[in-house]
Amino acid sequence: MRLRLPRSLLGQFVALHVVMALIATIALSLGVAALLHSTADHYQRRLLRQQAAIVANALPSITLPSDVLTDGMAVAIIDRRRTVLMAKGPARPRIVAAVPMDHGAHFLRRGVIEAYSVPIAGGRWIVASQDSAAPEVITDDIVSAFLKRFALLVLPIAALVPLIGALLTRRLTRRMQAVSATAAAIGPRTLDTRLPRGTLPSEVEPLAAATNEALDRLEEGFRTQTAFAADIAHELRTPLAVIRLRADAVEDGPVKASLLASVDRAGRVVTQLLALADLERPVEDAGEPLDLAVLAEALVANQAPAIIASGRSIALDVVTSEIAPVIGYPGAVTLALENLVGNAVGHTPIGTHILVGVGPGARLTVADDGPGVAPEHLARLKDRFWRADGSRSEGSGIGLSIVDRVARAHHGLLDVMPGPGDTGLCFEIAFGATTPQHR
Repeated sequence: MRLRLPRSLLGQFVALHVVMALIATIALSLGVAALLHSTADHYQRRLLRQQAAIVANALPSITLPSDVLTDGMAVAIIDRRRTVLMAKGPARPRIVAAVPMDHGAHFLRRGVIEAYSVPIAGGRWIVASQDSAAPEVITDDIVSAFLKRFALLVLPIAALVPLIGALLTRRLTRRMQAVSATAAAIGPRTLDTRLPRGTLPSEVEPLAAATNEALDRLEEGFRTQTAFAADIAHELRTPLAVIRLRADAVEDGPVKASLLASVDRAGRVVTQLLALADLERPVEDAGEPLDLAVLAEALVANQAPAIIASGRSIALDVVTSEIAPVIGYPGAVTLALENLVGNAVGHTPIGTHILVGVGPGARLTVADDGPGVAPEHLARLKDRFWRADGSRSEGSGIGLSIVDRVARAHHGLLDVMPGPGDTGLCFEIAFGATTPQHR
């Protein structure tokens, strides 16, 4: 099974410190243990040599001094046949059997018994040994006790190191999360917001600086584009008015009607461009309280004669007791509602019934009982200039994209769904359905 590091910086930092702390603890413990055991072995071997020297100095006396043995010691003198000539302390036949019969001094170990053999005159050897497990031997006890206390001391320190690292990393990630929240709040109407400087680590600070510079360029380009669209829309009003005056003078009725329809369509586009330019101002700053019922009633009353003359019908359904207050631009909301009604009129056959609804909540709906579109095409109706292959031959043009922009400017959403009884289409604007700072 392959281990994977956490994706978060905090998780990686903690995992790295935990692993490093464990490695450091194990390595330090093993190193200290080896050092202590080496020191203990050195002390034990020196003691064995001293005991052998005491025995050698006592010869040729047959009796060993009474104080020759300490701390679990035993001494013996053996000959070439490994016969014990004299001994004091416990008999240790395994040690006697392992003594090298040469002219050199040797240290040897059998189990917990460490021994030292040294040759003396007459073909004899002095063998001094010590049982490390004997109760009176305190060297190993000291080593064991020290290692236990050392572990109790090192483990809290090893645990404290990743904890401190985690706290430092958490502090860093909180600052980065605050900067990320600021970046997430930047939108078309909050392009003047910049990432704070001086709060991030020096290694990350250049990223914040580069992001702010990119936002400066984006803001300048966005404002230039918005101003350009507004200027173009204003400049087109005068030529369109002149064209309309000249179109009124055309005597050919069909040609005149076609020219006036084209001029009116161009005028609507200019009006929409100006409305979109106004939408860049936050509704919290430039909006006003809206009465959705009044706006919808005025629109239906204004559009009803032309719609009825086209062979269709229109009605208004207001849920007065459940209408939520809305802050926004009345002109933009009216424009969006006009586009929805105009879309229903332009893409449904004669005899279609159109229903404009207000409520429940902060909602406006425009539904019809026309042929509708295929379910897989519903999500694409808001795409500009998209044309369906179904009965709605001309698609939604630019109108629905403008409605969608109006909804988002009011922190809302435009949703497209089948109409009542799964016939026709229903377009719904839900105001306040999104978080303001993200729009």
